Amino acid sequence: MAFANIHAWRASPVESAVNPSIIVFFVDSNDASSITDLQFLESAATNTPVVIVSDIDDVNYVVRALKGGARGYIPTSLSFNVAVEAVRLVEAGGTFVPVSSLALDRNKQESTEKTGDLLTERQMMVVEALCQGMANKQIAYELGMSEHTVKVHLRHIMRKLRARNRTEVAVLTKDFFERPHEQKRQDGPH
Repeated sequence: MAFANIHAWRASPVESAVNPSIIVFFVDSNDASSITDLQFLESAATNTPVVIVSDIDDVNYVVRALKGGARGYIPTSLSFNVAVEAVRLVEAGGTFVPVSSLALDRNKQESTEKTGDLLTERQMMVVEALCQGMANKQIAYELGMSEHTVKVHLRHIMRKLRARNRTEVAVLTKDFFERPHEQKRQDGPH
């Protein structure tokens, strides 16, 4: 069942509406009342799992919502099919937050620019292949180097970026490789 706001939901005469198995709540960054309503939902979250769907892309907001009792956070950029499965996961007792919503982007541009200065051209090639999801063996084949050399490059890359694993390297450098691809799409045939 869908309701325009918290007051309409609470005033509903239908028993299953007042005591749902899960609450999916949309928080609009342009609507101050939806943010206020979220505070009310935090108290409801003790009995009913709450999933927040929002266009707010701020890690501090996501963390606050989770600390407030929400069991799921779905950005509006997520595909519908994934969002439905996320709601099912929360309803089954799980928690859902996409990694992209928790990626710390405080100094995103600054760190991206520094990444290009920190790494050698060859290391940048390894990072780009890593961001495409390639395993060490595939990277070695694609770049014409030994698997051992790939591992050495990765160790140096992780140390320079202060990353603990391959995933952190990909997260820290993803913006560096998104820009050229976006330009290619814009410059391509129309």
